[in-house]
Amino acid sequence: MALLMVTTLLILPLNHQMNPVGAESTSCEGLSCANSWSGSVDQVVVLRESTAIWCEVCAEVDPVISDFIEERPDQVTRIAFHPDDGIDYLGNRLSTQQSWKMGQNPLEAAYPTIWMGDQQATSGLISKNTLHKQFLASAGTSQQEISVITHNRSSYGDVQDDYWSLEIRSHLPTTMNGTYTFIISEDRVEIEYPASYNGIKFHAGVARAGAVINSSTGEIIFSEPVNSWILGNISNPSGDQTFINLTYQFPYHQEHISDNSKLTIIAENSIGQTIAAATTPKFVVQSNPTFSSTAKIGLSLMLVGLLLASPLLNSRKMAKTELNEKVAAESEE
Repeated sequence: MALLMVTTLLILPLNHQMNPVGAESTSCEGLSCANSWSGSVDQVVVLRESTAIWCEVCAEVDPVISDFIEERPDQVTRIAFHPDDGIDYLGNRLSTQQSWKMGQNPLEAAYPTIWMGDQQATSGLISKNTLHKQFLASAGTSQQEISVITHNRSSYGDVQDDYWSLEIRSHLPTTMNGTYTFIISEDRVEIEYPASYNGIKFHAGVARAGAVINSSTGEIIFSEPVNSWILGNISNPSGDQTFINLTYQFPYHQEHISDNSKLTIIAENSIGQTIAAATTPKFVVQSNPTFSSTAKIGLSLMLVGLLLASPLLNSRKMAKTELNEKVAAESEE
Protein backbone atom coordinates (compact mmCIF):
# COMPACT_ATOMS: atom_id res chain seq x y z
CA MET A 1 0.00 0.00 0.00
CA ALA A 2 2.81 2.38 0.84
CA LEU A 3 4.40 1.56 -2.49
CA LEU A 4 1.13 2.37 -4.29
CA MET A 5 0.88 5.71 -2.50
CA VAL A 6 4.45 6.68 -3.34
CA THR A 7 3.98 5.63 -6.96
CA THR A 8 0.80 7.70 -7.21
CA LEU A 9 2.52 10.78 -5.84
CA LEU A 10 5.35 10.36 -8.31
CA ILE A 11 3.02 9.89 -11.28
CA LEU A 12 0.89 12.97 -10.65
CA PRO A 13 3.44 15.69 -11.47
CA LEU A 14 4.87 13.72 -14.39
CA ASN A 15 1.58 12.77 -15.98
CA HIS A 16 1.69 15.41 -18.71
CA GLN A 17 5.02 14.04 -19.94
CA MET A 18 3.73 10.50 -20.23
CA ASN A 19 0.69 11.14 -22.41
CA PRO A 20 1.25 12.08 -26.06
CA VAL A 21 -1.28 13.77 -28.31
CA GLY A 22 -3.07 10.87 -29.98
CA ALA A 23 -0.70 8.11 -30.93
CA GLU A 24 1.96 10.40 -32.39
CA SER A 25 5.29 11.49 -30.95
CA THR A 26 5.22 13.90 -28.02
CA SER A 27 7.69 16.29 -29.63
CA CYS A 28 7.85 18.55 -32.64
CA GLU A 29 10.33 21.10 -33.96
CA GLY A 30 10.41 24.83 -34.52
CA LEU A 31 7.43 26.92 -35.60
CA SER A 32 5.80 23.92 -37.28
CA CYS A 33 4.44 23.01 -33.84
CA ALA A 34 0.80 23.87 -33.17
CA ASN A 35 0.39 25.63 -29.80
CA SER A 36 4.14 25.51 -29.72
CA TRP A 37 5.07 27.69 -26.77
CA SER A 38 3.10 28.83 -23.76
CA GLY A 39 3.63 30.32 -20.35
CA SER A 40 6.28 32.60 -18.91
CA VAL A 41 9.80 32.03 -20.12
CA ASP A 42 13.26 32.82 -18.87
CA GLN A 43 15.21 35.75 -20.23
CA VAL A 44 17.70 35.25 -23.04
CA VAL A 45 20.56 37.41 -24.25
CA VAL A 46 20.16 38.30 -27.93
CA LEU A 47 23.33 38.06 -30.01
CA ARG A 48 22.83 40.12 -33.16
CA GLU A 49 25.33 39.41 -35.89
CA SER A 50 26.14 41.15 -39.18
CA THR A 51 27.59 38.53 -41.48
CA ALA A 52 27.73 37.60 -45.15
CA ILE A 53 28.07 34.41 -47.17
CA TRP A 54 31.01 35.96 -49.07
CA CYS A 55 32.89 37.13 -45.95
CA GLU A 56 36.10 35.12 -45.40
CA VAL A 57 36.64 36.35 -41.82
CA CYS A 58 33.03 35.38 -41.07
CA ALA A 59 33.88 31.80 -42.03
CA GLU A 60 36.51 31.75 -39.27
CA VAL A 61 34.23 33.33 -36.68
CA ASP A 62 31.10 31.31 -37.51
CA PRO A 63 32.14 28.03 -35.79
CA VAL A 64 33.28 30.00 -32.71
CA ILE A 65 29.85 31.61 -32.36
CA SER A 66 28.07 28.32 -33.12
CA ASP A 67 29.99 26.48 -30.38
CA PHE A 68 29.31 29.29 -27.92
CA ILE A 69 25.55 29.17 -28.64
CA GLU A 70 25.41 25.37 -28.39
CA GLU A 71 26.89 25.56 -24.89
CA ARG A 72 24.14 27.99 -23.82
CA PRO A 73 21.01 27.05 -25.80
CA ASP A 74 18.62 28.41 -23.16
CA GLN A 75 20.61 31.55 -22.39
CA VAL A 76 21.65 33.06 -25.71
CA THR A 77 19.84 33.34 -29.04
CA ARG A 78 21.56 34.21 -32.30
CA ILE A 79 20.08 36.36 -35.05
CA ALA A 80 22.23 36.74 -38.16
CA PHE A 81 21.61 39.69 -40.49
CA HIS A 82 22.93 39.29 -44.04
CA PRO A 83 23.43 42.39 -46.23
CA ASP A 84 20.80 43.23 -48.82
CA ASP A 85 23.56 43.97 -51.35
CA GLY A 86 22.50 41.91 -54.33
CA ILE A 87 25.34 39.42 -53.74
CA ASP A 88 24.32 37.76 -50.48
CA TYR A 89 20.95 36.23 -51.39
CA LEU A 90 20.14 35.72 -47.68
CA GLY A 91 19.90 39.48 -47.17
CA ASN A 92 16.65 41.46 -46.91
CA ARG A 93 15.17 44.76 -45.76
CA LEU A 94 15.09 43.56 -42.14
CA SER A 95 18.88 43.29 -42.10
CA THR A 96 19.19 46.87 -43.36
CA GLN A 97 16.69 48.17 -40.79
CA GLN A 98 18.40 46.40 -37.90
CA SER A 99 21.84 47.53 -39.04
CA TRP A 100 20.78 51.18 -38.91
CA LYS A 101 19.07 50.55 -35.58
CA MET A 102 22.31 49.19 -34.09
CA GLY A 103 24.19 52.28 -35.30
CA GLN A 104 25.88 50.71 -38.31
CA ASN A 105 25.70 52.10 -41.84
CA PRO A 106 24.99 48.99 -43.93
CA LEU A 107 26.96 50.48 -46.84
CA GLU A 108 30.05 50.85 -44.65
CA ALA A 109 29.56 47.82 -42.39
CA ALA A 110 32.42 45.69 -41.14
CA TYR A 111 31.86 41.96 -41.36
CA PRO A 112 31.49 40.20 -39.06
CA THR A 113 30.14 42.50 -36.35
CA ILE A 114 28.27 41.36 -33.25
CA TRP A 115 26.18 43.04 -30.58
CA MET A 116 25.65 40.98 -27.42
CA GLY A 117 22.59 42.36 -25.69
CA ASP A 118 23.15 46.10 -25.35
CA GLN A 119 26.95 45.86 -25.47
CA GLN A 120 29.01 47.88 -27.91
CA ALA A 121 29.73 46.45 -31.34
CA THR A 122 32.68 44.11 -31.79
CA SER A 123 34.07 43.45 -35.27
CA GLY A 124 36.67 41.24 -36.90
CA LEU A 125 38.12 38.03 -35.52
CA ILE A 126 35.90 37.46 -32.48
CA SER A 127 37.17 34.99 -29.89
CA LYS A 128 35.23 32.76 -27.56
CA ASN A 129 36.70 34.68 -24.63
CA THR A 130 35.24 37.93 -26.02
CA LEU A 131 31.84 36.29 -26.40
CA HIS A 132 31.98 35.00 -22.83
CA LYS A 133 32.89 38.40 -21.39
CA GLN A 134 30.12 40.17 -23.29
CA PHE A 135 27.62 37.51 -22.27
CA LEU A 136 28.45 37.95 -18.59
CA ALA A 137 28.11 41.72 -18.95
CA SER A 138 24.72 41.34 -20.64
CA ALA A 139 23.17 38.52 -18.61
CA GLY A 140 20.74 39.65 -15.94
CA THR A 141 20.44 43.23 -17.16
CA SER A 142 16.80 42.67 -18.18
CA GLN A 143 14.69 40.96 -15.55
CA GLN A 144 11.15 41.22 -16.89
CA GLU A 145 9.38 38.28 -18.47
CA ILE A 146 7.51 37.70 -21.70
CA SER A 147 4.57 35.30 -21.86
CA VAL A 148 3.64 33.92 -25.28
CA ILE A 149 1.42 31.37 -26.99
CA THR A 150 2.00 30.62 -30.66
CA HIS A 151 -0.47 28.72 -32.79
CA ASN A 152 -0.52 27.77 -36.44
CA ARG A 153 -2.64 25.90 -38.90
CA SER A 154 -1.03 22.51 -38.34
CA SER A 155 -1.96 21.17 -41.79
CA TYR A 156 -0.47 22.95 -44.77
CA GLY A 157 -3.74 22.71 -46.69
CA ASP A 158 -4.02 23.10 -50.42
CA VAL A 159 -0.77 23.30 -52.34
CA GLN A 160 -2.11 26.39 -54.09
CA ASP A 161 -2.12 28.32 -50.82
CA ASP A 162 0.52 31.02 -50.62
CA TYR A 163 0.65 31.27 -46.82
CA TRP A 164 -0.18 29.56 -43.57
CA SER A 165 -0.90 31.65 -40.52
CA LEU A 166 1.30 31.77 -37.43
CA GLU A 167 -0.66 33.46 -34.65
CA ILE A 168 1.31 35.05 -31.80
CA ARG A 169 -0.48 35.99 -28.57
CA SER A 170 1.94 37.72 -26.24
CA HIS A 171 2.10 39.57 -22.94
CA LEU A 172 5.07 41.94 -22.80
CA PRO A 173 6.29 44.44 -20.21
CA THR A 174 4.73 47.84 -20.77
CA THR A 175 7.13 50.52 -21.94
CA MET A 176 6.33 54.07 -23.01
CA ASN A 177 7.61 55.17 -26.43
CA GLY A 178 9.56 51.97 -26.84
CA THR A 179 9.31 49.15 -29.36
CA TYR A 180 8.39 45.49 -29.53
CA THR A 181 10.39 43.62 -32.18
CA PHE A 182 9.30 40.23 -33.49
CA ILE A 183 11.90 38.36 -35.58
CA ILE A 184 11.60 34.97 -37.27
CA SER A 185 14.96 33.38 -38.03
CA GLU A 186 15.93 30.08 -39.59
CA ASP A 187 18.69 27.63 -38.67
CA ARG A 188 20.53 25.27 -41.01
CA VAL A 189 20.05 27.38 -44.12
CA GLU A 190 21.94 25.49 -46.78
CA ILE A 191 24.16 27.22 -49.33
CA GLU A 192 24.01 25.29 -52.57
CA TYR A 193 27.54 26.09 -53.76
CA PRO A 194 29.47 27.05 -50.61
CA ALA A 195 32.85 26.92 -52.37
CA SER A 196 31.69 29.84 -54.51
CA TYR A 197 31.34 31.95 -51.37
CA ASN A 198 33.19 31.54 -48.04
CA GLY A 199 32.88 27.75 -47.70
CA ILE A 200 30.22 27.68 -44.98
CA LYS A 201 27.55 25.21 -46.08
CA PHE A 202 24.94 25.81 -43.36
CA HIS A 203 24.16 29.19 -41.84
CA ALA A 204 22.36 29.55 -38.49
CA GLY A 205 20.01 32.20 -37.13
CA VAL A 206 19.34 33.76 -40.54
CA ALA A 207 16.85 36.61 -40.12
CA ARG A 208 13.94 35.92 -42.48
CA ALA A 209 11.09 38.15 -41.33
CA GLY A 210 10.34 40.77 -38.73
CA ALA A 211 7.96 43.38 -37.42
CA VAL A 212 8.61 46.38 -35.19
CA ILE A 213 5.66 47.77 -33.21
CA ASN A 214 5.48 51.11 -31.43
CA SER A 215 4.72 50.15 -27.82
CA SER A 216 2.63 53.29 -27.18
CA THR A 217 0.54 53.60 -30.33
CA GLY A 218 0.44 49.94 -31.34
CA GLU A 219 1.42 50.91 -34.88
CA ILE A 220 3.50 48.53 -37.01
CA ILE A 221 6.34 50.87 -37.95
CA PHE A 222 8.30 48.28 -39.95
CA SER A 223 7.57 44.87 -41.44
CA GLU A 224 9.44 42.43 -43.63
CA PRO A 225 8.04 41.07 -45.86
CA VAL A 226 5.70 44.00 -46.39
CA ASN A 227 2.04 43.23 -45.58
CA SER A 228 2.92 39.79 -44.15
CA TRP A 229 2.34 40.88 -40.54
CA ILE A 230 -1.21 41.54 -39.34
CA LEU A 231 -1.87 43.22 -35.98
CA GLY A 232 -5.07 41.86 -34.49
CA ASN A 233 -5.23 43.54 -31.10
CA ILE A 234 -3.09 45.49 -28.63
CA SER A 235 -4.23 46.40 -25.13
CA ASN A 236 -2.88 47.29 -21.73
CA PRO A 237 -5.25 45.56 -19.29
CA SER A 238 -3.05 45.53 -16.20
CA GLY A 239 -0.79 48.54 -16.67
CA ASP A 240 2.32 46.44 -16.17
CA GLN A 241 1.83 44.22 -19.20
CA THR A 242 0.75 44.88 -22.78
CA PHE A 243 -1.14 42.24 -24.73
CA ILE A 244 -0.40 41.92 -28.45
CA ASN A 245 -2.12 39.59 -30.88
CA LEU A 246 -0.07 39.38 -34.05
CA THR A 247 -0.25 37.08 -37.08
CA TYR A 248 2.55 36.30 -39.51
CA GLN A 249 1.65 34.93 -42.92
CA PHE A 250 4.34 32.27 -43.28
CA PRO A 251 5.18 31.87 -46.99
CA TYR A 252 5.05 28.45 -48.61
CA HIS A 253 7.12 29.09 -51.67
CA GLN A 254 10.17 30.99 -50.43
CA GLU A 255 12.08 27.94 -49.18
CA HIS A 256 11.76 29.04 -45.55
CA ILE A 257 11.47 25.89 -43.45
CA SER A 258 9.20 26.25 -40.42
CA ASP A 259 10.77 23.21 -38.70
CA ASN A 260 14.08 25.07 -38.51
CA SER A 261 12.58 28.44 -37.61
CA LYS A 262 12.23 30.21 -34.28
CA LEU A 263 10.57 33.38 -33.01
CA THR A 264 12.50 35.94 -30.97
CA ILE A 265 10.71 38.82 -29.22
CA ILE A 266 12.58 41.87 -27.91
CA ALA A 267 11.03 44.62 -25.80
CA GLU A 268 12.95 47.91 -25.66
CA ASN A 269 12.38 51.15 -23.80
CA SER A 270 12.37 54.68 -25.23
CA ILE A 271 16.19 54.89 -25.37
CA GLY A 272 16.60 51.53 -27.04
CA GLN A 273 17.65 49.46 -24.04
CA THR A 274 16.42 45.86 -23.93
CA ILE A 275 14.10 45.28 -20.98
CA ALA A 276 13.02 41.75 -21.97
CA ALA A 277 13.83 39.18 -24.63
CA ALA A 278 12.76 35.59 -25.22
CA THR A 279 13.01 32.93 -27.92
CA THR A 280 10.86 29.90 -28.73
CA PRO A 281 12.52 26.56 -27.96
CA LYS A 282 13.88 24.33 -30.69
CA PHE A 283 12.05 21.20 -29.51
CA VAL A 284 8.58 21.23 -27.98
CA VAL A 285 6.95 18.47 -25.92
CA GLN A 286 3.19 18.34 -26.32
CA SER A 287 0.60 16.59 -24.18
CA ASN A 288 -3.12 15.83 -24.29
CA PRO A 289 -4.59 18.16 -21.63
CA THR A 290 -7.97 16.35 -21.50
CA PHE A 291 -6.43 12.97 -20.89
CA SER A 292 -3.92 14.48 -18.54
CA SER A 293 -6.61 16.09 -16.37
CA THR A 294 -8.72 12.91 -16.31
CA ALA A 295 -5.75 10.82 -15.31
CA LYS A 296 -4.81 13.23 -12.56
CA ILE A 297 -8.33 13.20 -11.14
CA GLY A 298 -8.44 9.39 -11.25
CA LEU A 299 -5.07 9.04 -9.58
CA SER A 300 -6.03 11.61 -6.95
CA LEU A 301 -9.23 9.68 -6.14
CA MET A 302 -7.20 6.50 -5.92
CA LEU A 303 -4.87 8.11 -3.41
CA VAL A 304 -7.77 9.49 -1.33
CA GLY A 305 -9.41 6.06 -1.41
CA LEU A 306 -6.24 4.40 -0.16
CA LEU A 307 -5.86 6.93 2.63
CA LEU A 308 -9.50 6.50 3.73
CA ALA A 309 -9.37 2.73 3.49
CA SER A 310 -6.23 2.37 5.61
CA PRO A 311 -7.91 2.88 9.06
CA LEU A 312 -10.79 0.52 8.09
CA LEU A 313 -8.41 -2.20 6.94
CA ASN A 314 -6.36 -1.83 10.11
CA SER A 315 -9.47 -2.11 12.33
CA ARG A 316 -10.62 -5.25 10.51
CA LYS A 317 -7.18 -6.75 10.85
CA MET A 318 -7.17 -6.05 14.61
CA ALA A 319 -10.67 -7.55 15.01
CA LYS A 320 -9.64 -10.67 13.12
CA THR A 321 -6.54 -11.04 15.30
CA GLU A 322 -8.63 -10.76 18.52
CA LEU A 323 -11.09 -13.37 17.21
CA ASN A 324 -8.30 -15.82 16.41
CA GLU A 325 -6.83 -15.35 19.90
CA LYS A 326 -10.28 -15.97 21.48
CA VAL A 327 -10.83 -19.18 19.46
CA ALA A 328 -7.34 -20.39 20.42
CA ALA A 329 -8.03 -19.77 24.13
CA GLU A 330 -11.34 -21.65 24.01
CA SER A 331 -9.64 -24.57 22.30
CA GLU A 332 -7.10 -24.85 25.11
CA GLU A 333 -9.88 -24.95 27.71
